[in-house]
Amino acid sequence: MARLRPKPHSTPDDIAFGINAVSMAIATGHAKSVLFYRETSNDRVLALAERAREAGLRVEGVEAQRLDELTGDGVHQGILARVRPVEPIDLKAAARQAGQRSLVLLLDRVTDPQNVGAILRTAVAVGADAVVLPLRRGALITPGVHRASAGLSFVAPVAAPQNLAMAVRTLKEANYWVVAADAGEGSAAATEFDWPGRTALIVGSEGEGVGQLLLRESDFRVALPMDPRVESLNVAVATGALAYLWRRQHPFPAQASGG
Repeated sequence: MARLRPKPHSTPDDIAFGINAVSMAIATGHAKSVLFYRETSNDRVLALAERAREAGLRVEGVEAQRLDELTGDGVHQGILARVRPVEPIDLKAAARQAGQRSLVLLLDRVTDPQNVGAILRTAVAVGADAVVLPLRRGALITPGVHRASAGLSFVAPVAAPQNLAMAVRTLKEANYWVVAADAGEGSAAATEFDWPGRTALIVGSEGEGVGQLLLRESDFRVALPMDPRVESLNVAVATGALAYLWRRQHPFPAQASGG
């Protein structure tokens, strides 16, 4: 028999919680229904519940304990949504449609939802054309990722191939240069590196870094110059720095001003 309620401290896969994540789920059409703390005095939560009703969603006020159960005692801010899965994009199509200035991020063994969510938020901010989260050895889109990304996981261009080696081959065939973030000997300083217009940037976990197979497949290796007292940076922080170094060399197109 199916469990009607999850065990405490477990989180169903089909929820997003927190004001920003739920707001984005509603805005993008991913939300199916909304639960909120029935005794809340938070105007933002009440406004969001009303917005969900106006969108034709089922909205229910519940006890705080129910929200705690469903989020595994996560910081839900008094509201959550049942959501539809985020459908991955086609990497080959995205690469084909991208312009001469294009950034793709590939995450190798990055499994912490906080890091994945933060990287997706950076990807949207910097205008990346794809973020590759392999089906194996990585984290896909989870409630924790929705929360950490402030709901931008619902709009981030996520591709989910079987493995990164396959993704690298696809990107090379589409004329991307593959750049691995690697602090090993022989890596170029990322601040002085001549970033290719079409860059596929591979980042690895803080502990293990980018795997040897992917390092061998890379055209370049770069590292962020750091004070020697700092052994490494959090992968989300490092990815943000590297992505904006690329973007500094390849700025956003100038916006036409209205007249």
